Amino acid sequence: MTFVAGASAHGSPGVSTALQLVASLWADSSAVPVVVEGDASGGVLAARYEVSLMPGFVTLVESLRKSEQPSLLDHAQRLPSGVACVALSPSATAAGAQLRSAGPYLGSYLAQAGHPVLFDAGTVVPDGRAVPVLSAADLLLWFVRPTREELLVLRHRLAECSQPENVAVVLVGDTPYNESQVAEALSVEVLHTLPIDIRGAAAANLGGDDRYLRRSVLARSCTELATRIAARVKTAQSGPASKRSTGSPNVQADRRQEPLPPPLAAGELRVWTHDSPSRQDTNDPPVVVWVNDEN
Repeated sequence: MTFVAGASAHGSPGVSTALQLVASLWADSSAVPVVVEGDASGGVLAARYEVSLMPGFVTLVESLRKSEQPSLLDHAQRLPSGVACVALSPSATAAGAQLRSAGPYLGSYLAQAGHPVLFDAGTVVPDGRAVPVLSAADLLLWFVRPTREELLVLRHRLAECSQPENVAVVLVGDTPYNESQVAEALSVEVLHTLPIDIRGAAAANLGGDDRYLRRSVLARSCTELATRIAARVKTAQSGPASKRSTGSPNVQADRRQEPLPPPLAAGELRVWTHDSPSRQDTNDPPVVVWVNDEN
């Protein structure tokens, strides 16, 4: 089955909203996709949709600690949209403790859960509780707004965090930088670009006219994202057997072999500039991809 993780490096680019819509638009009707919250800063689904925390992540962790292999749906609830979710406590203290307890078992369990799993890791930092889970995913998607500050932080996350080999980026908005510019700057494929659709996101999160939501730009784009995710995972699973990161430094070492600029004086920035004709024909600002971290 498919195990996809969604994460952000900075801010709130809409990982939760996108994963819920992808789950509701999942192409394979024979499989029940499950959204699993895993943000160490606390979950949002229980409060947003007024669902109970039990069953939920806390009961799943307890089962895993007892060395059981529970059905994932036994710990899931249905959101108003019909999407199955495993909700995490909104308390950062409780969420962090539960992720710490589940850490040794959760990734391998979700990878073999028997359902398509969409793991919402929220904002990820190098020593974050969700990092061990990400390494077990069939596909890790980094959601990012294509702005200087968010792209710069993401560049560092790609070097700092152990990850699976199958990694891609989902842009939220297409300005000021487009897919080809971001892919070249980060050396990671951009799988899809989601539109900025405030009304569609509000309808998905707060309820409203379901007919409008189905016709919204955001929902149509998430349909395409779901299709691309399925194709990307199928290609990866049908290819030669590849190693998954297990917390060893191999993935980080491979990424760090990419050429980095020499040290600069404190406070200076190094700027990446795309020299293609399309770039020269625009007035887009350059993408900052590296800074001197000293001092």
